[in-house]
Amino acid sequence: MSAPILVTITATLLWAALSVVSRILLLDLALDPWLFTFIQLTVGGAVLLAMGGRKTLPLASFKRPFTWILGLLRVLSAALYTAMLVWVSVLEAGSMGTITVPLVAAAIWMVQGQRLARLEWPGHLIITAAAFLLVLRLDSPIREEVAILMILNAACVVAMGIVAERHPDNVSSEPGVRLRFTGSVLLITAALFLISKLFQGGLSQENWNMQMLIAGVAVGIFLRAPSMVFAFWSIKLIGARNYMAAISLLPFAGLAFEQLATAGGLIKEPRFDVESLVLSLAVLAGTLLVFLARLRASKKATETPAAHPTAIPPHSVQKNS
Repeated sequence: MSAPILVTITATLLWAALSVVSRILLLDLALDPWLFTFIQLTVGGAVLLAMGGRKTLPLASFKRPFTWILGLLRVLSAALYTAMLVWVSVLEAGSMGTITVPLVAAAIWMVQGQRLARLEWPGHLIITAAAFLLVLRLDSPIREEVAILMILNAACVVAMGIVAERHPDNVSSEPGVRLRFTGSVLLITAALFLISKLFQGGLSQENWNMQMLIAGVAVGIFLRAPSMVFAFWSIKLIGARNYMAAISLLPFAGLAFEQLATAGGLIKEPRFDVESLVLSLAVLAGTLLVFLARLRASKKATETPAAHPTAIPPHSVQKNS
């Protein structure tokens, strides 16, 4: 198995596990989502900076504006996605999140002028239709809120992918540089989380307890930090467009983890139903169609020069006297 595929699969599995574990802890332990996420980000970022291999605090990534932009986008995305998990399952949230596939394709088309392959269009239409049908199945009081959360979260994820793909530290071939870069993004995200919470009235002392601290530290070290490392690594290897398409498998990994959690009694009220699964399979089918269209276009572009070698200009052929 090639490195890009292995890294992308690992990133997908880690994100799915993070989503399921977060949903279990938020619902069963009634944790404060903001404080829980803040502890994760702070601990995860500090661990990655330590693993980066520098004796002094590396400040290069902190000085780059793009790092702060990534941190802000992470704050918005994490808050929006966590809010979605209160109302929908990981399968539903992940499938709705694949709206990023057509959005990132449109963004790269507008920014870089990379046109879509002709056969990509049906795939993007299927993904968009299935995602919105999932939203329409929700009850009216929360339908509009989830739709807004879905679109805003997708916009943040797309922007984050495009910025990460071009960030000077993420394109580095040195693992230590990428670890320090990812740790910097997590710590900046944590700082912005704290600032936003202080503007909302500060952190309540009632929410600080040993349960919260242990859960936040454990999730930060074992799930949040590695999921970000592998996500940025995958974006470096396969690009933002292909990464967004690849993580369309996330809902199914999340479904598997969620069913295991339900069987183990960790989730008492699963939201799994056949209609959601069918619509999620439609999303996957649309994504596969996009992949196949891109592969076909790439193969065609590669074969065209070979099929039409550069001709020798007639005037360059000398006549034999």
